[in-house]
Amino acid sequence: MTERTAPAQAGGPTAAWAMLLPPGWARFPTGAGRARELDAAIEQVVARALPDTLPRDTAEPHRRLLRDTLHSTLAEAVDAGAGAVYLPTEPLDGVMVPASITEVELVSDAGANPVEVAAGLLTDGYEESDLVELDGRPGVRLAHTEHAVRRDGDVPELSTHQVVYAVSRDEALGEWLVLSFSTVWNSEDSERLAEALVLFFDAVMGTFRWAGPGASPLTLPDRAVPGSAPPRT
Repeated sequence: MTERTAPAQAGGPTAAWAMLLPPGWARFPTGAGRARELDAAIEQVVARALPDTLPRDTAEPHRRLLRDTLHSTLAEAVDAGAGAVYLPTEPLDGVMVPASITEVELVSDAGANPVEVAAGLLTDGYEESDLVELDGRPGVRLAHTEHAVRRDGDVPELSTHQVVYAVSRDEALGEWLVLSFSTVWNSEDSERLAEALVLFFDAVMGTFRWAGPGASPLTLPDRAVPGSAPPRT
């Protein structure tokens, strides 16, 4: 399977999707040609965090800092061509959730059997790998843990959990959607939180629904966060 931005299947049920995320999470479109959408998503987060009702002279420096922080955080995803990044933007019980979800589109051989493609991914060296189905489409769930990852500068070593769902959008075109979840920890207490967040992501993927033309709106969860592929060019 090769990585590149896949053309959206115009007019098809898998041209868009949605999943349920808790309050405080936001989706940031980072794909090519989506700079204006990304700026708008960042402004929505800034407006929620620092509303216009606050005094401008004291709030504006914090708004600039939040904008710059979000742009810096998302820069790697933009450069990598990821379609979108989902981030927690508000603390939960005073704790900022150490997790993110990256949305990427991939293309395999056109016309390939998606079950065979998914089965081939099961041999890629992940510690956990299972065939799955997301709203009627075949896919695979992969998981990997890496301990004591060295960081640059003064940042301490961190361990990471990564969970990946890759699901076939269209076998005729070889289009796949990949949602990759990552969380980090550096202590026994934060490791327990990371393990709980893996369960959280699996629960989120249980709410995943296709939302393109022809999909049933009755199957969409309440408060769903939408996803969509870039338009075909």
